[in-house]
Amino acid sequence: MRREFHQRVSGLLLNVLLICVVTGQVKSQVQSDDVVRVKTELVQTDVTVVDKRGRFVGGLRADDFELRVDSKPQSLSFFEEITTGSIEEEKQLTAARKGVKLSGTPDSATDRGRVVFFFVDDVHLTSEGLNRARSVITHFVENRMTAKDRVAVVSTSGQIGFLQQLTDNKAVLREAISRLNSKYNPETTASKVSISEVDATLVSNHGDRGLFAYLMEATMKEFQTNALNAFTIVTNRVRQINAQSRMSEVDTLSRLEGLMRSTTPLQGRKLLFFISDGFVVDAKRSNGSDVMRRVINEAARVGVVVYSLGTRPNVFGSGIDVSKNDYPDFSPRTASRSLAESKMPQEPLETLAEETGGRAFLNASALDDGVGEALTESSAYYLLAWRPDGENQRSGKSRLKVEVKGRPDLRVRMRQRFFDFRNTEAVVKTTRAPDDELKMALGSLYPRRELPVSVSASFANTVGKGTVLNASMQIDGASLSFGEREQQAIVDALSMIAVSSPASSRNSTSRVRSSPGKVVSSSGVRRCHFHRVCTRCASLSEIVKPVAPAAR
Repeated sequence: MRREFHQRVSGLLLNVLLICVVTGQVKSQVQSDDVVRVKTELVQTDVTVVDKRGRFVGGLRADDFELRVDSKPQSLSFFEEITTGSIEEEKQLTAARKGVKLSGTPDSATDRGRVVFFFVDDVHLTSEGLNRARSVITHFVENRMTAKDRVAVVSTSGQIGFLQQLTDNKAVLREAISRLNSKYNPETTASKVSISEVDATLVSNHGDRGLFAYLMEATMKEFQTNALNAFTIVTNRVRQINAQSRMSEVDTLSRLEGLMRSTTPLQGRKLLFFISDGFVVDAKRSNGSDVMRRVINEAARVGVVVYSLGTRPNVFGSGIDVSKNDYPDFSPRTASRSLAESKMPQEPLETLAEETGGRAFLNASALDDGVGEALTESSAYYLLAWRPDGENQRSGKSRLKVEVKGRPDLRVRMRQRFFDFRNTEAVVKTTRAPDDELKMALGSLYPRRELPVSVSASFANTVGKGTVLNASMQIDGASLSFGEREQQAIVDALSMIAVSSPASSRNSTSRVRSSPGKVVSSSGVRRCHFHRVCTRCASLSEIVKPVAPAAR
């Protein structure tokens, strides 16, 4: 009987989503705001200054920088040094949009944690490359991830499923890593004459006659056939490889663009490690170049810096590797093949990194060191803002150049061309209905963590009620502060939705009203507990709403 109960329970899915707000004075408040657009003439970009050892150089002033826009000197209207992942980061970025500087000295010691994404391009990873990807992510989780960091592992194919989420839970990340598998789909052929993605691109889109002649001769030798049949075989193979590569190329970049766009609600700078064996982006083959440009623009808009990690095991393609090709050719007609095989798949990785202010680490045997360097140099950054001159700057087409005056030993990493010129957002406070708050919470891609909350849930088999879901929530009172007149605050768990089955969740829901709110006092009570019981639940979502402070 107990075994049957556990089997039933294991099939149930529990998703708990919390948005917590309290009255009194909260150190980081969540506001229910509607957003309206207002125009501004202030443009901002972020830059990182590193020394020869790749370490961030702090303490620089606005006078130390020289900004050129389309080769013309540009005076700065705003300048600020910002610590990545600090509590002050969001406030400093908001102030920069208004062109004002925060008063006082930012508390850089207060850390809210970094936001780090690992984008695993599993459709362009061989099994060997995938093993390297797993290893580098695991090393980060086990050795470099801090308790306050939020990390997500995302793949091109989406095979990780609901585990593709920002979390500070290492167990969730380990499970996500274990679900990674290679989705690389090479050409299916009985031929031993290797034609790589680079070969197909050179032949079809760049008219490489020497390479095509070699592929023809090798095919004739292998199948003992005439030139006409060899021509048909090679042409069909090239066409098939190009079509397949074009689809995977655009799919990878589109998924990357979608991920960046989804991070809009996340304030501050985000790090994204793009892990791939590499692939070809060729304007003559597809619109991949346009999609990549959109990715770079989106990275500037939402504050993402890309660091590319190349997992390609060697610089030689299978077409010139004698261990993988029975018909290698070393004549002058294919002399450029080796260089193309080593450079073309790496170019998208380099472009994504350089255009977003990051770096490309292409030594597959030293990727762990690359991640460490990226984390070190991106620990802080400088925010520069200025007023644009002319429509070319307003449209974001200008070329930027930033240097540190008199310091040729320092290197400035920055977004090369595209920078954010979207209208800034001004907020207008409005009051939303409780149901609207709940719907927004359920539809949010990322949790709000302004008020620390702990949740535990478990199933139990009770007499009379059958399977019961017990959910407990704990709010950390240390995150609350009180004014002179606010000796206590009331936190009220507003409502809870229990869904009887996933199939009927849209039309069949039952609402359970919470018990009266609990009191959190400034006189020493540091924890506030809520306990809920729900029968026949497949999922549970709870939202906390503030109520007026209790009368003295």
